[in-house]
Amino acid sequence: MFNRLEDAGGVCVSADTGETLITRHGQRLLSALHLQHPMARMVLDCVCAHAKATGDGTKSFIFLLAAVLRGIQDSHMHRKGSWSVPGLRNLANRLMAVSRKELEDITTHKITPYASLYCSLHSYKLEGNVLDLLIGGYISGRVGIGQADVLKQVLCEFYHKVSKDQNAAETISFIHSNFSFLHTTVTGLPIGCSEVIEGLVVTRDWSVWTELEGPIKALILYESFGAVGENIFVCIQRDYVLCTESIMKQKLASLLDLQVHVILSSVKQPESVLQWARLNRISLLECVDLPQLEFLSNISTAETLPHAALQQLVMLKYCRRMQLSGHRYACLGMFSHMHTLVLCAPAPGLLDQTVCVSQGVFAMLQHLSESFCQKPANTRSDQSQNVLSSQDLWGGIMHAGGVIPVGGTFEFLLHHYLLNERKSCDPESCRLLAEALLCLPRTLYAHNHRRFLNIQIRFLNDLKRWDKTKEQESEMPELKFGFGLSESSALGLESVSGKKQLVVSVLQCLHRLLCVGAILHTRSLLRTGLQTYDEEDEEEKPERSDFTQSTDA
Repeated sequence: MFNRLEDAGGVCVSADTGETLITRHGQRLLSALHLQHPMARMVLDCVCAHAKATGDGTKSFIFLLAAVLRGIQDSHMHRKGSWSVPGLRNLANRLMAVSRKELEDITTHKITPYASLYCSLHSYKLEGNVLDLLIGGYISGRVGIGQADVLKQVLCEFYHKVSKDQNAAETISFIHSNFSFLHTTVTGLPIGCSEVIEGLVVTRDWSVWTELEGPIKALILYESFGAVGENIFVCIQRDYVLCTESIMKQKLASLLDLQVHVILSSVKQPESVLQWARLNRISLLECVDLPQLEFLSNISTAETLPHAALQQLVMLKYCRRMQLSGHRYACLGMFSHMHTLVLCAPAPGLLDQTVCVSQGVFAMLQHLSESFCQKPANTRSDQSQNVLSSQDLWGGIMHAGGVIPVGGTFEFLLHHYLLNERKSCDPESCRLLAEALLCLPRTLYAHNHRRFLNIQIRFLNDLKRWDKTKEQESEMPELKFGFGLSESSALGLESVSGKKQLVVSVLQCLHRLLCVGAILHTRSLLRTGLQTYDEEDEEEKPERSDFTQSTDA
């Protein structure tokens, strides 16, 4: 059983064992729950799949799904009857049709043009700041108020240092795919101590350390120097020891011939190897995580030695010994623009939240850049111009209407156009989705419901006035929408494609829920793989079935 306590810093989840978790990260909170019902676990799988793809919308997913289900339940009462299983399946199919047709048309022909015009009218404030505003809009509700500005600054600095003179889209993909190797964590320090360090930080201290000047030739080792090959056969223990020492000496002598000055090993080396490294002024780093060594090998174009398949040579710019919060680590300088993001927090739960938010930022940026680059209008025919700089990528996304102000703008626009969609073949489903969408901005202003109503009225009035002047083809007024850019309020942007994907993912999850006709309970684990039975299995099969059927939909 878990007890949840709301406070200004996040949610404190405590288990019966006394273990506590303080976080605002929606996916971590949901994963901490012990869900028994199969429908609840199915919803959790859908939420996690959506969060993995877009890096956003975990809590919004739950709010929107609950609002749609409440709308379906309210429609039962108005119909003065209960939905049948075929009726629920028909409704699920109709809502999926809305996501494929009406949602796609409204996003492409209504919301995207509004977003593009909004950004054009405010380009003097948005130009060159799109990335900062996207990151700020993402992390503003996920960490504390005092932490958001510090974390945004560090993440922006990290991105710009890694993407120096590189393709912006490839940089985002690289950071997103290898984030686990590009960051390290420090507990016990305030988040303001987070920084970006040049080079690759390895969370191991040097077993043998020697000051060296670069460039440095390093050996990546996946085995112990004392290992004996399979082609050696010995019968006497003394001969075995002598043979092992002879092979080890040959291996170590070959390193001197190769002018190797650093050894990076994934395993513990014998004491004799450490002693040899001290005598020959060679730095040795042991017990490095195998995936991290493979990552280093891939980004450094390592050269595999012909006589040893488990040994590779790489060139390093420098090697350093650094200290973070009382711990000594190794820092390896790369010739590429390699940097490490050091994330700090005073407690493990807050540190986990900071890591999850930072990783989610680049997942969101990855989804946004992929959506922009996949559109035919944004692809370039000239292969020599395929390298997009950061300014080209984020400026292109802004002018193409790929971003929109945070605070409910997308939901208000989609709500308005779903209710006023004249070409819709299913107005009932459009109305059901439109009413549910308002739960998201209503949640943002839950502390002040009157402010929510004022913003909604002002937004719809500005929207109707904009549509009226557009039909008259006269000069269009400035779009304020109740979310105007003021000097005192912080502006944030969010991805249009990410918001649309949130609605699609919720409707897909709803389709899975409504298409469940029965739940089968069993006393034993089910075999999900393909099973083959012979005559003996048929004879041993019990006559009475252990399954009971529940008609809960």
